[in-house]
Parts: sequence; C-alpha cells; structure tokens
Amino acid sequence: MGDMLRADVDALRVMAAAVRVEAATIAGIDPVDSIVQVGRAMPNSAIGAAAAGVGEPLRSALGGMADRLSELAAVSEQGARGYAETDAAFEGQLDSYLTGRP
Repeated sequence: MGDMLRADVDALRVMAAAVRVEAATIAGIDPVDSIVQVGRAMPNSAIGAAAAGVGEPLRSALGGMADRLSELAAVSEQGARGYAETDAAFEGQLDSYLTGRP
C-alpha cells in the first residue's frame, strides 16, 4: 500500500535519527571559554573587544538551534509513525472492501 501514500517512512526515520545526532552535537558546543581566551589574548584590539561580548549570545543561539533540530527530529519521527499507521489502516480497509471480509 506504500504506493498509494508515497511516503518513504524509512527515509523519514533515518533523517530523524541523523538530525537528532546533529542536535546533540550542536548542544554540546560551549564556545564561551574559547572566546574569553581570545578576548584576553587581544585586550586592546577590536577583535578582543568583540570577543568579550559574544560568548553568551553565541551559546544561546547554538542552544536554540539544537532545540529546533530536536523538534524537527521529533516531528519527522512522528510523521513516519503516522504514515505507517495510516498505511496499515488503509491496507486493512481496502483488503476488507476487496475481499468482502470484515
């Protein structure tokens, strides 16, 4: 019955797993210490001054990106389950209709 719905459930699941891994990788990035070191290494420069204030906003942005990717993974997995359940229900109903068996 997959031909009727034309959804690649396995591809959705693979994508969800891959996106989940990327989200975890991004969530594990903590640039604050490295950026603080850059700022301290160049105390009288424009780069040092810029580095002093960018650590926390960057960490926050990375956290937000990881959250959005986690949500995408969850929705993709939910979609895969929904397609699979709908396909099975449709197949059962169509079989019942075609064979005359309830």
